[in-house]
Amino acid sequence: MQALLARSFALLAREQPQAHGRFLMPLAGLAVALKIDAEHFTAAFTSTQAHLRAVDGQESITVGTSRRTILEVLDDRRTLTEAVLSNAVEVVGSLEVLLRAHEGLIRYVHGAVRCAGFASLLHQLRLTCADAAHPALP
Repeated sequence: MQALLARSFALLAREQPQAHGRFLMPLAGLAVALKIDAEHFTAAFTSTQAHLRAVDGQESITVGTSRRTILEVLDDRRTLTEAVLSNAVEVVGSLEVLLRAHEGLIRYVHGAVRCAGFASLLHQLRLTCADAAHPALP
């Protein structure tokens, strides 16, 4: 997931630079600890870039979920609100910071749907979910 997210940030910057700038505005100065299945990493934001790094305990927000839940939301089988209320997505942070993060997420999605390259990233996400559901036998 970390590699896919890093590629998505680079793709958004390359294919939709204005949308990338709008996405970063509410997120500048934030660091979000992400736990997606067994992966733990941080997405940190400045006014000009998003980058991923190791978790260091200085994050403003913590988000935990699964790849499967991400796909359910992307495929409109579950809303983000439903996922949060059912604890399929767990978020911890102050209200002010969570609102900024939510605005950044909305702007990210608005840019992503305008990037031709995101279809390939979504396909790769689906493959990782299929691999997780059917692990290879030794």
